[in-house]
Amino acid sequence: MYAAGLVGSALLGACNDHSNKAVAATSDNNVYVGGPPDEAILNFALNLEYLEAEYYLRAVTGNGLADSDRGNNPGMVIIKGSPQVDFSSNKLIGQYAAEIAQDELHHVQFLRAALGTHAASAPAIDLKNSFAALGNLIGVSNFDPFSSPENFLLGAFIFEDVGVTAYHGGAPFLKSRTYLDAAAGILAVEAYHAGLVRTFLTAADYNNGNTAFSDLTDNISGVRDSVDGNSNVSADYANGRPPVAANDDQGIGKNQAVGETNGMVSINGSLYAASNIVPTDANGLAYDRTIAQVHNIAYATAAQVSQGGFFPNGTNIPGHSALSMSADNSS
Repeated sequence: MYAAGLVGSALLGACNDHSNKAVAATSDNNVYVGGPPDEAILNFALNLEYLEAEYYLRAVTGNGLADSDRGNNPGMVIIKGSPQVDFSSNKLIGQYAAEIAQDELHHVQFLRAALGTHAASAPAIDLKNSFAALGNLIGVSNFDPFSSPENFLLGAFIFEDVGVTAYHGGAPFLKSRTYLDAAAGILAVEAYHAGLVRTFLTAADYNNGNTAFSDLTDNISGVRDSVDGNSNVSADYANGRPPVAANDDQGIGKNQAVGETNGMVSINGSLYAASNIVPTDANGLAYDRTIAQVHNIAYATAAQVSQGGFFPNGTNIPGHSALSMSADNSS
């Protein structure tokens, strides 16, 4: 699981051997880490898709996933009454929301079909208290993502960036080329979604002549960055573990981008004004997270726990409950 967090020049190569171990080659040595089976990784992804689908479907239609798409004995969804968002003040956002809702529904149905009888049932999902708690952390009391098109976009911002890093982090461990191809396809769609949301929020600030959304997304990014680990790379290597990026998140604020100063980027010695639609590292690559790191964000804690936040009873990964633990990033 740690190997998914390899960054920068430390990641010189990665492959899977025939003993179900992920092998990562570094400049210093070879790190061998036992990787979870494909079924567990896909069920982890399915949990995230359940969360996203419930959010988008309820915002667009007022209703969540059909019983047939949630498995046997699914968990309950905690949400306010009548969550359907009134998009009349911004119909374009409503069209974006409907498109993404359909994509996320298809992701759930696709992964459930791929896993067959091994598909995890939907876990309990909290789309009310979790957002309120997050709002307190970013300075917005009683944050309700279903109260307006703009708040809906901020809620979407929370999910989409994390989804991209989750698929990127999990992909190297998939041993089936068929599953890897499917994961790559879903990763591309999540990246499209994330770019769309970040673009709209950036445009809103630009048109309004302020940094209201930039400031909020930067705060959200800071919260995510604060709970998913701030490892010392040298110490990680000394302990035989691949390093986890200390800063692997960005809001849309221009100064958050790697190498930017006051919204300017340097290209071949010249400075250009630039946005920060795509959060990338110094190599222009998307960030990745381990399964445990994603749980830290989903559970909204830097501690090692098995439930909380958006998943009040934890994620549901049959046969691999240990994968539902977040990492201990409290020190």
